[in-house]
Amino acid sequence: MRGALLLVRFAAAVVGDDRYREQWEADVVGARGLGMSPLGVAFGALRAVVSMPSKGVAVAGIGPLGMALKHAGTSRGRVLAIAVVSALLLLGGVVMLFA
Repeated sequence: MRGALLLVRFAAAVVGDDRYREQWEADVVGARGLGMSPLGVAFGALRAVVSMPSKGVAVAGIGPLGMALKHAGTSRGRVLAIAVVSALLLLGGVVMLFA
């Protein structure tokens, strides 16, 4: 149960809205009464975070993830994919410099 609550709190922190945290914590606490796994509910909250559209200000900063979130009006999953590909390209360039 504690692990599920931690996952839900992390997911709500990514979104940056306390309403989601309260709702998802209540869902995790009430999951057993409905015959559901609290951990399954928590992973459902994480999947919801990935598919939610980004507001573009969730992460302010420099780097691939910051740039992707700033310019993307799409889901967080797609933004994460852009950030990973950008970081890999950057890392590949650095490796080629020293090879």
